Amino acid sequence: MACCTGLLYILCRNGRLGAWGVFQDYYSEHTLAGTSETVLSLLGSMPGLIMTIFSVVTGKLGDRYGYKPFLAVGAVFWVASMVGTAFSTKLWHFFITQGILQGTACALVFPLIVALPGQWFLKRRAFAIGIIVAGSSLGGAIGSLILRAMLSALGLRRAMAIYACIDATMLSIAFLLIKERHLPSLPGSVSKKIVWFDRTFLVDPVFWSLGICLLLCIFGYLPPIFYLATFTKAKVPNVTQLNSALPVTILNLSAAVGRTIIGFIADRMGFAVLYGFFCGCAISLSPAVAARLYGPGRLAGLSGLLLLFNIPGNGAGAPVSGAVLRATNNNWTLVAILNGGCQVAGAICLLYARFKRAPKILAVY
Repeated sequence: MACCTGLLYILCRNGRLGAWGVFQDYYSEHTLAGTSETVLSLLGSMPGLIMTIFSVVTGKLGDRYGYKPFLAVGAVFWVASMVGTAFSTKLWHFFITQGILQGTACALVFPLIVALPGQWFLKRRAFAIGIIVAGSSLGGAIGSLILRAMLSALGLRRAMAIYACIDATMLSIAFLLIKERHLPSLPGSVSKKIVWFDRTFLVDPVFWSLGICLLLCIFGYLPPIFYLATFTKAKVPNVTQLNSALPVTILNLSAAVGRTIIGFIADRMGFAVLYGFFCGCAISLSPAVAARLYGPGRLAGLSGLLLLFNIPGNGAGAPVSGAVLRATNNNWTLVAILNGGCQVAGAICLLYARFKRAPKILAVY
């Protein structure tokens, strides 16, 4: 139940973030025509940036007071962002609706949802988390095609109004079905004080090895998602609007399958090598790695702490790629080398954590 409802939450919420490339392509030609690709990619990066900054707070609060209150508030913020987007007309409107509101919603929900399977699963924990996080890719795959068709046929306002209704329905169902296993303390009972800065993490070199890997991988992970539709139009000038969104759909579908399969394999072969090598699975395996290393009792807070390493990638990864693209007269090869190099470097940094915990080539530590 926890796995299915978590999947539903991520499917309808973060799936819209996975389809940002479609938004960016549409805005550059219609609503925000004339706005640079760098600014638009910054807009697309903003929800992830806000999520990574505040996830550590909501994660720790969720561990202390329970998940459902924060999930409810996050759902309200998400639906409000969708409705607000429908009525946005200027750039600063979108930075509020698709930037601040969506980022706040993600910060309230994401660290709790990816931590929830840790309460219910042990042997197949990575597989369960992989299924849930795959929902973001599945939502992006489905949403990118539907969204492109709806934007072309109905315009921004009607398309976002319809999506707001769909998301509100799905989030309501998910909230009613979610069940926590580790409940918050009852009123009047002795409660455990929240530890905002846990030195057991901060002085552990394995934690920093994981964190630096995540930092580098995320820096190179987002730009392809954001620029894929634009890249398709550059390479195939006569492509239709709908077909330009197909590569984004294929990317998200493959990511959904990959995150699920890698989670399944990671339960058997060892988390860290797979986590660093297949960077698209970084988010799906980070809670599983954290639970394996430090236990599930404070998993949401630790997941939020690890997400802080996403800040450079979420905030600057796509804008930097946009700036490089503009400065080199659309040299896509250089952009690919930059982003691929970041992810390879992240995998190399993770080798310390992997062999520190288990020196064997194949081992679950």
